[in-house]
Amino acid sequence: MINIKYSLLGLVLLGIAFCSVGGCWPFFGGSEYDEYGYIDASTDIDSDTDTDTDVDTDTDTDTDTDPDCTSGICCSLLTGTYRPSTYPCDVTTAYSCTSSDCGADAQEKDTTQYCSGTSELCNGSTVLGGWIMVDDCATDAICEYDTIDSWCTVCPGGCIMGACDPACIPSWTERTVEWAFDGAVSVYVADVDGDGDLDMLGAAVMDNEIGWWENTAGDGTAWTGHTVDGAFAGARFVYAADVDGDGDMDVLGAAYEDDDITWWENTAGDGTAWTEHTIDGAFGGAVSVHAEDVDGDGDMDVIGAAYDDDGITWLENTAGDGTAWTEHTVDGAFGGAASVHAGDIDGDGDMDVIGMAYDDGDIAWWESNCVP
Repeated sequence: MINIKYSLLGLVLLGIAFCSVGGCWPFFGGSEYDEYGYIDASTDIDSDTDTDTDVDTDTDTDTDTDPDCTSGICCSLLTGTYRPSTYPCDVTTAYSCTSSDCGADAQEKDTTQYCSGTSELCNGSTVLGGWIMVDDCATDAICEYDTIDSWCTVCPGGCIMGACDPACIPSWTERTVEWAFDGAVSVYVADVDGDGDLDMLGAAVMDNEIGWWENTAGDGTAWTGHTVDGAFAGARFVYAADVDGDGDMDVLGAAYEDDDITWWENTAGDGTAWTEHTIDGAFGGAVSVHAEDVDGDGDMDVIGAAYDDDGITWLENTAGDGTAWTEHTVDGAFGGAASVHAGDIDGDGDMDVIGMAYDDGDIAWWESNCVP
């Protein structure tokens, strides 16, 4: 009996020694682990329902052929989540195993990591396999690097998936077009001379002038001034549109002191000669003008705001070429009408009118019930 006890004790001691040398997972840890403490992938270890190869390099035949562990270096379940060092570097991936368990290119992380070239992390750690930890920079910055160093770059438009949002938040450089345009109150841009670039138009209430500036170089670096009308008393607003339908840009203006809504025909088509046409010469306190096809007949009609008359009015281009106009009241009691515009506010296919009244403190729109 004593010999049997010592024999059994010897077997136990031998088993303990064996565990200390080679591991005893098959005996004590369950069949899902091999003798080294890694997953014994005789089952679908990554739960992706496919078949696997020998992912744990223990020379047996496993059931998973998913290539996410081709090197055989897998994370021990004792220290982290399964992830091989050879995970393909082509997608954003979240994992949480340490580099000692997963290879030199792995970093312990609890949120998404982004894939890039060999670099030094923005937190000072080096990653050899190309995983960079963008979360170490501010929320509006990305981690950038070269072979020596790394740094955080602020993205003006914010970040998307570890890269700067391409949306631009510009800086600004002032460039003066005209230094002596007294009482400048209104500006507009249009290709006045038909050369393919944008020129500039302006109204000056003190100078009583409607003028335009030719974009001489085409890039806004040089300008040549031209007068459209130098005696438009109380010039308050300027606009441009093809009023007569001949394919070039004509100019429209509103004069507060003259009580005028006027358009100037671009006679030569290049802005060198102008012919004045009065649309309404008794538009009390004209302060704003806009051109739009209000009635949907294919030509440019005109909308105006009269401050003194408290009125918003549209003027129908009856002949279609700007030679005859019929006045229609939109609102005759819009106290201190100061600005007017047009657009399809309700999306029903016709042009509605938008206005602002200084005295009433109102912004309003008028629905067009136009039936083509």
